[in-house]
Amino acid sequence: MKKILYIATIAVTLFAASSCRKERVVGGTEVQSLAGDWWVKYDKGTSATFGSGFYQFRTYNTSTNSATEMWLDDVLSGWQVKGKVKTDASALTFSGTNVQNVTYNSKFTVTEGKVMLGVATAPGSKAKTDSIYFKISFDDDDPGVVYTVSGYKRTGFTTDDH
Repeated sequence: MKKILYIATIAVTLFAASSCRKERVVGGTEVQSLAGDWWVKYDKGTSATFGSGFYQFRTYNTSTNSATEMWLDDVLSGWQVKGKVKTDASALTFSGTNVQNVTYNSKFTVTEGKVMLGVATAPGSKAKTDSIYFKISFDDDDPGVVYTVSGYKRTGFTTDDH
């Protein structure tokens, strides 16, 4: 009888302790629909491209977690660009004029930035993923040169990485 009473006491204590805890609701960021790790190509608009192949690129929220700005960051893999651009998270668009590059002292301009949900097909896995597109120019490049940057969201499958 003592064993049953002991087990019942432990069960009631554990139940009472667990029912007092509240589940923490984990939410996303204000720009989560625009955020991600990407594989992109830079197209110079002629037969030449910037570099060869794909470059890593990241878009993510700022420390203020605002729906009106996010970071563009090439993770030092391309032009070495990192700066805050203006966003419209509900329209999935972004842009910025004379954005201060925090990687080195320069400025860049981004136009026509947009994320298109589920329209890209990853090259290896053939999984559907998001697409990113924008035009970018740099104040330390030849005047008038505008690069078209386009690519797809990283899937997590190694066959889709470059």
